Amino acid sequence: MAIAAWFGANAAHHRGVPLVGVVLAGVVSGLAGGITRDLLLGLEPAAITIRYYVPSVVAAAIVAGLTARWLSLTPLPFVGVQAFAIALLIVIGVQKAVAYHTPGPSAILIGVVVGVTGGTIDDLLTQRRATIMSEGPWLLLVVVAGAAAFWLFTIYVAFWLAVVITVVLVISLRVGSVHFGWTTPFFPGRDSSS
Repeated sequence: MAIAAWFGANAAHHRGVPLVGVVLAGVVSGLAGGITRDLLLGLEPAAITIRYYVPSVVAAAIVAGLTARWLSLTPLPFVGVQAFAIALLIVIGVQKAVAYHTPGPSAILIGVVVGVTGGTIDDLLTQRRATIMSEGPWLLLVVVAGAAAFWLFTIYVAFWLAVVITVVLVISLRVGSVHFGWTTPFFPGRDSSS
């Protein structure tokens, strides 16, 4: 959560968002996915009921806002940090769904939702098209692959190995797609001018 909050606040700072908006972006990035996950599972959101969640993400967002001018990441490292944060969000989403005996496809869906919710809301708050739905390097495809891989490895192998494999897979695919120019596939018949 704190890593996602740091990333969201850092991204908002570099988009020219004012101080309070940077903190809000960090809080949304850090908590929105987990809150959504808990609501989908019919639970009280842990981010609301556990007293240290909100202060942790607020602190991470403030640190990001204060250090963003010195920690300006170039595009590839920025994508790497983004992928790392998303991988961890996928893990907490799928793992909690598995703990509550959610069927596999539903657990994977919850992992995808947790992985993309905070960033999508941040994009909308900063008046940008949601990156997750944009043409360009793989993102949604990477999140789905990460959620499926984590579910498979955590069910059939071991939790910690699943975490490592998911983090490596998500970072490798996301950074690779940006570095090598792999673009999101489309269904046949799409007009290339649209």
